[in-house]
Order: sequence, then C-alpha cells, then structure tokens
Amino acid sequence: MPAYDPPRTDIDRLAFLKRAVATGEEDTSAGNTYVTVDTLSRSKHFVEEFAPVVSAVSEKSSERSKEVREKSEATKLVEVFLRDIWEVLKRRANREDQPAEVLTYYLLSLDGTVPKPSGREALMTMAEQVVQGDAAAVAAGFPAMINPSAAELKARIDNARTEADDVAGADRAYDKAQEAAAELREQADDLIDDIAAELRFNLRKKDPASRRRIMRTYGVKYRYLKGELVEAD
Repeated sequence: MPAYDPPRTDIDRLAFLKRAVATGEEDTSAGNTYVTVDTLSRSKHFVEEFAPVVSAVSEKSSERSKEVREKSEATKLVEVFLRDIWEVLKRRANREDQPAEVLTYYLLSLDGTVPKPSGREALMTMAEQVVQGDAAAVAAGFPAMINPSAAELKARIDNARTEADDVAGADRAYDKAQEAAAELREQADDLIDDIAAELRFNLRKKDPASRRRIMRTYGVKYRYLKGELVEAD
C-alpha cells in the first residue's frame, strides 16, 4: 500500500502548493470542491509570498557556489606561482652556484626540500613569507626572483584574499535567505497538511486507487515499498 510522501524541500513545498491551487481552482469551477475555497485562497496568497523567498535561496546558493569556485581557483594560482618560484630558485641557485643559504629566504631547506602546507591558510602564510623573503634576499645582495616575481605572487595572494572575503559575504547573504525561508516553512507545511487532509476527507467515498489518482493531480506524491506495483499517474 503506497504511503503519502509529503514535500521535504522548499522547492517541493512551493511546487505542491502551486499545483494544488491551480488544480483546486479548476475543480471548483467545474463544481468539484475537493479543497475548500478558503484553503485555496490562503494557499494562493501564501505562494505569492513564498515563491520569491524560495527563489532567493536558490539565487544566493548559486552566488555562493560561484564565489567558492573563484576562491578555489585563486588559491590554486597562489600555489602554482609559489611552487614555480621554488623550482626556479633551485635551478638558479644551482646554475649560478649561489650559496645554499639563499634557499632559506624562500622557506626552502638547505638541501632544497619544498615545504608542504597543511591547508589553505598555511599556504597563504607561506606565500606571504616568500614575498617578504624575496625582499630580504635582495637586501642581502641576491638577485630578485623573476618569472615569476615576488610582485606577481603578491598579486595572486591579494586576489585570493579578496575572493575569500567575497565567499564570506556570499555566506552571510545565503544564511539570511535561508532564515527567511525557515520562517515560512512551518506555514507552508500547515497549508500542505490542510490540503491533504481535505482531499482525504472529501474523497473518502472513492476507492483508494481513484482517490490517489485525484490527489496526485493536486501534487500529492506517494512512496512505494520495494517491489510494490507503481500505479500510473
């Protein structure tokens, strides 16, 4: 026996209410009052309030995903530029027979071992220290790094920091949109419960299969057990 499966997401709640209102108005015009006019009216007005809130959540979620992607891409560039500096530095030191101590300005060990940052913040901190180390190396009489330069690495660091700030802002906007949806969620569930209850009551004299077919036209969904025959909608 299929069981009633209520909407569990805000998008599903909105879709249910929209379909219930549209179907209910058609049935009422045809003289079939399966859901009361009052419930349909309350649902219709609620949809007008709920729809933009649900859209805002989706919009802010997309914006947040975009900012997260851009942050990830910017951080990856920092890593690429940092590793390029290390590799170029080791080749230069070997080619120009520079003392191994020059490597330490750039966080490399005397044998050229490359450090392994434990996460994003560790990577950013290392990159900033390498920029500072380049200035210290130049002050000590060593040539500045080129291809890439410390200035190029600094530009990538600044961009990555900006992108991280953008993610924080997008997070706040997404949280506010979610809070607005949460405030309306209980009301949406109450209306959905009212519609389902009225449908069950007004269709109680019909056989179960017919009752489910009509209720499906109002957006009601059913959950079937594994192997159970699924009826055509």
